[in-house]
Amino acid sequence: MQVLRKILSHIFNNTSLYFFVFLAIFTIDRHHRYEATTNPDVGPFESDVAKYYSYLPDLFYHSSDEIAKNFLTNKTTIGMAIMYSPAFLVGQIIAEQTGQERNGYSEPYQWAIRWESILLCIAGLIFCRKSLLFFFRDTIVLISLSCILFGTNLFYYTYSNGELPHCYLFFLYSAFIFFTLQLILKNKYRNVLWLGLIGGMITLIRPTDALIFLFPLLFKTNTIKEFKNRIVTFLKHPYYLSFSLILFLIPLVIQMLLWKKYSDHYVFYSYNNERFFFNDPQIINFLFSFRKGWLVYTPIMIFSLIGIILSKKYLKDFFVFLIIFTLSNIYILSCWWDWAFGGSFGCRALIQSYAVLIFPFALFISWCFKFFEKRKVRKIIFRILLITILFLLIKLNLFQTWQYKYLIIHWSGMNEKYYKYVFLKEGLTYDELIYVHSIATPPDPNKMMQGERD
Repeated sequence: MQVLRKILSHIFNNTSLYFFVFLAIFTIDRHHRYEATTNPDVGPFESDVAKYYSYLPDLFYHSSDEIAKNFLTNKTTIGMAIMYSPAFLVGQIIAEQTGQERNGYSEPYQWAIRWESILLCIAGLIFCRKSLLFFFRDTIVLISLSCILFGTNLFYYTYSNGELPHCYLFFLYSAFIFFTLQLILKNKYRNVLWLGLIGGMITLIRPTDALIFLFPLLFKTNTIKEFKNRIVTFLKHPYYLSFSLILFLIPLVIQMLLWKKYSDHYVFYSYNNERFFFNDPQIINFLFSFRKGWLVYTPIMIFSLIGIILSKKYLKDFFVFLIIFTLSNIYILSCWWDWAFGGSFGCRALIQSYAVLIFPFALFISWCFKFFEKRKVRKIIFRILLITILFLLIKLNLFQTWQYKYLIIHWSGMNEKYYKYVFLKEGLTYDELIYVHSIATPPDPNKMMQGERD
């Protein structure tokens, strides 16, 4: 009882922990309602997830010839397979204990992978909370965590298609940021080792996300002199730096050795004709198009962009990093041949970046809470108005998540006419469904790979 009292006392004295109490109840009670896959024979192992995951069943159940064939035709790296491996082993144990088929794909494996995805997202949110508390009070952290999960497509890519890389990368980003803050704010240089290992996994899973390494370089460096001092500080700890580099390289070297074994090349580009068009960034489409525009389907993140502007005055330690990271990230992603990144709910390529963008979002909320600080009535009215807007945007996100699950929102062919027709519609008749799919305009992948990308 004394332990329980301590736990409850800790929760009551830390407002932002209410979020995790609610999240635990929500996850246990409702997680199954949002699952996107309904085929029990396949479960989450469809499309891209099947490619990411296939290395594990290959390793345990297939011949060397089958492994070699899959490796040469699979364009993904082994990064996600490494992340899935704890859940795979749990699935193995459950299958063995319950007498179910041990093939890597039966129900125990499906269950384990799905729950690992959800738990890693929650772990990422825990890291976010720890990091936010360096700069913001508990109430602001509570609101920010609630909005980032329930008000963005992180929710869909946790509870519906969580097995895709995004919530895994969100977790890795969040941990990377937390250990960086521990390193710089508290001089805990051992955390450099964590940065190496986590950064290596991030880079292996999605090389463009290596941009996160800008954080330890640019956080609290507002001048060239401060940047040089940061480099010098790192170089003063060669022991930690060397081991961090080794940890960074371990997952990459494993991948390179496998490439060498099966393709006879240490570096093997498996994406064939898929490439970046750096001279033709589709930034406007990436942000505002009805097909997959980030701010169309995740409008709550407009407040995060406002927060980046505010950070110049109110969160100076982040300003340079936020500007360079956000602009670089949007530019690079919008240059990919398929700037919409295939069938998805909204702009899924930015989801892991929410571990970064939650800071300017929290800043915006904090800034708003300071309005009319000395005028009690106006302060209350303004805060109620702000919370109401955030609540409505969360409701919109959850509603559109439901629409996407039931194909009311098209997976790739949305346009202005389609969007307006289905906006806030709870359901479509069979004839309406036929109609909206007839006006959908899915892109032609072959033309996009040749440069016709708008």
